[in-house]
Amino acid sequence: MRVPNAMVLAGAMMLAASSSVQAQCATSGTTADACRKTTDLFNFLTPQISTALVGGSTTLGQGGVLGGFPHFTIAMRATAVKGTFPQLENVGFNTTSAQPTSYPGEDQYIPMASIDGAVGIYKGFPLGVTRIGGVDALLTATYVPTAPEGGDVTVSLPGGSTKFGYGLRVGLLQESILVPGVSFSWVQRALPTISVAGQSTVSGGVTSAPGEFAMNDLDIKTISWRLSASKTFMVFGLQAGVGQDKYDNSANLRVTVRPQAPFPAQTTNVDVSNSMTRTNIYAGFSLNFIIGKLVAEVGQVSGGSLPAAINSFGSDAAASRGYFSVGLRTGF
Repeated sequence: MRVPNAMVLAGAMMLAASSSVQAQCATSGTTADACRKTTDLFNFLTPQISTALVGGSTTLGQGGVLGGFPHFTIAMRATAVKGTFPQLENVGFNTTSAQPTSYPGEDQYIPMASIDGAVGIYKGFPLGVTRIGGVDALLTATYVPTAPEGGDVTVSLPGGSTKFGYGLRVGLLQESILVPGVSFSWVQRALPTISVAGQSTVSGGVTSAPGEFAMNDLDIKTISWRLSASKTFMVFGLQAGVGQDKYDNSANLRVTVRPQAPFPAQTTNVDVSNSMTRTNIYAGFSLNFIIGKLVAEVGQVSGGSLPAAINSFGSDAAASRGYFSVGLRTGF
């Protein structure tokens, strides 16, 4: 299956961070340019896929806690980030040293699907017209859907398409007729293990050659906290929140360069691990039905830093990214 899709590549790159990755790529030699281009590509894609994984609210359309056992809620959510994906096939790898290249970029939506559940543990203690100190247990399941055809990379899911996460929510205010629901939540999510591969198919030259790259067994985790608020009215509800997301990633990068005969193909393997932290803000609107809510959210992530790149892919790797989520929530 071929895909230009951030979703899986995004997983590929959970980077955000350290210059230690660049230090593992040689500055000269047959594979130096391929190694550096692959690393820069992963750094560029990571924030985009990570945003799709995390989304906005902890539980779609809900800012407060549930009010103790046996209350529960379950929400099915689809999130999409408008990202940029580079076109790779028509650029070869330099066989003498790492060289800067400007790849053309293509706008693409990065999709992610998840199920978010919550169970009331403790309803909190009364304080006037509200309660404080309520506690909910949180569970998430992230699903990587089949990526669309096209693009310059192939993606596989050796560990399956679904990964589970968990968290906790503490109520600061219990929603009532007069008071909005306000809470603080912490959630750890993970992306299913992904392997990503791509290639350059240009004809070889004196100092340029085709080749392949792969990111094998990408392991990506996110830790997020949110300060959220919501208020339900007769037929609609409003939600908003702010928080922070930390991305962690590890993978094995493999690059192969194929110079013209009589020179043999050269391969380099590099183990990488990185992290990035971004600020996340969102707002949402819900329509209330007897059996649940239809919810839509929009949000934006910003901040964080990336290692200096010598290659460019159509936009700033650390640029702010907007996203939107839609879904259904029900419960008792």
